[in-house]
Amino acid sequence: MVRAVIFDFDGVLVDSERLHYEALAHVLNSMGLSLSWEEFKEGCIGVTDLDAIKWALMRNGIDDEKIVEEVLRRKTEVYDSWLSERLTITDEVANVLMALAQKFHLAIASGAFRHQIDLALSKKGIKELFQVTVGREDYEVGKPDPTPFLMAMEKLNELASPPLRPHECLVVEDSPAGVEAARKAGMLCVAVRTYFSDDDLKDADIILDDLKALLQPKVWEHFQTEPLL
Repeated sequence: MVRAVIFDFDGVLVDSERLHYEALAHVLNSMGLSLSWEEFKEGCIGVTDLDAIKWALMRNGIDDEKIVEEVLRRKTEVYDSWLSERLTITDEVANVLMALAQKFHLAIASGAFRHQIDLALSKKGIKELFQVTVGREDYEVGKPDPTPFLMAMEKLNELASPPLRPHECLVVEDSPAGVEAARKAGMLCVAVRTYFSDDDLKDADIILDDLKALLQPKVWEHFQTEPLL
């Protein structure tokens, strides 16, 4: 039975991957380097900014920690400057979250920084729906390592009684790295189709077209949990 739902942020709650790409490509272009959208999808979605930048620079033949740190700093500045105007959580997503919050503990475990997550949630007035937010600054090793999800469960267990166990946590992801991390954490997983094929997401328990489909009774019946509606 599911007792907690742990969400990825980028690509699941907000359609932010294009914005991440544009910010990183902007910085790389200013350095005379290139990164196509197809390359970004291949190596940069579902992992932390740090790992994405390392991958993108290696693609350009650069392996230098100081350059990685500088690109990360500049990319974060550009992304944050665009964030408030260009990134929003839709009413549909907010309604899904409000429905889930009536029954489950909710958390976010993301490769995004917490201030970026908090800004988007606060703009929509739904920050309080999440009891726990785990952002990039909270851990050293990101997805596909299970640490972000296990950390979210650990923090939820400061509030949940009896304590949550991994198989009582449902992860909502949209990337192969995120699905792999959920599996390594021993958690259930729903994958939402965004930029990846069903074959890429095949290790998830269920693959859905969008977040709204998470309210369908058949989803919860699959996990032996009473439907929401």
